[in-house]
Amino acid sequence: MDCKEFRDIVADLFDRDVEPRTKAECEQHISQCAECKEYYEELQATAALLRPRHSPVPVREAPSTTNFLYKVAAIFLGVILLSGIAYAAVRVFTQNKEAEPAASVQQEPEHKMLVAFFLPDDASEWHKKHLGDAICVDWSRGAWIQNGGDSFIEEHPFCKMGQMFRVNNSTVRLDGRELDIHHLPDLPAKALKKMEIRYENDSILVNIITTPVQVPADVKGNINPELTVLLTGTPPKENPVKSSIYVKGGIHDSFNWKQYTYTSWTSTIENIGMQLEEVAIRKDHHVHVNVCRGVPQKHIDRIKKLMQENGVTNYELVNQQ
Repeated sequence: MDCKEFRDIVADLFDRDVEPRTKAECEQHISQCAECKEYYEELQATAALLRPRHSPVPVREAPSTTNFLYKVAAIFLGVILLSGIAYAAVRVFTQNKEAEPAASVQQEPEHKMLVAFFLPDDASEWHKKHLGDAICVDWSRGAWIQNGGDSFIEEHPFCKMGQMFRVNNSTVRLDGRELDIHHLPDLPAKALKKMEIRYENDSILVNIITTPVQVPADVKGNINPELTVLLTGTPPKENPVKSSIYVKGGIHDSFNWKQYTYTSWTSTIENIGMQLEEVAIRKDHHVHVNVCRGVPQKHIDRIKKLMQENGVTNYELVNQQ
């Protein structure tokens, strides 16, 4: 395992369903690589910090707090260390218990639009330099988001990845009035109708609009209704992530796992069920399943069952010739 492979999968190392072999390879790598060991330790420290004093309500069926925070921390470190951009698109959860099963949820919780994140006084010097107090923004279905050159309409019931804006380099306005992180209004996420994010030199300018807006016809939703799933049967030997299932947006005929992104069957961070559930939100969805030679019937039956459980009605299986 090299450094790139380690950093690609390090967040999954904290998942309960991680393959023992993958965990062992990661541990062996950091025992020999001082740089990746330092990154691993920063990841742990950053995950511990991503717990705001005022927390949003967690989404239904959210992954466990610990696992999700490591994923968030990896995003934070990746954005900060690789690009130097002073914000990361993350949502911070703060419950210490596992999310309740969907069947036990009687009523969908109301999500907050604005949440304050304060860096603890005992944070390390590294975190004080690279992170800082921030305003977290979340929104729900129908919101129009303009982020630089990217423009889309939110199609998920609740945004998958909110935005976090550091107060030392961001100006966040609500209907034209600048927000004070210490006195954020208590508004539901559904109140956000449009958010405009602009970048000027080293500053970020954010304008949140809560009054009705007219969305241009050419602005599309943010869910790709087409998904290709690749079943390999056994995990490819060359892949350090020992997965037998892969995905890629759109419809593809390839049976080469290297052209796909790995996913998992059961990971609490991200799994195929979550991805199928997202695609099924779109009524015009289409899932294409490429089945490699030698895939056991139990994997085929399993993916069919997941289609049914997650509301996917339009799909096809193609066997490798």
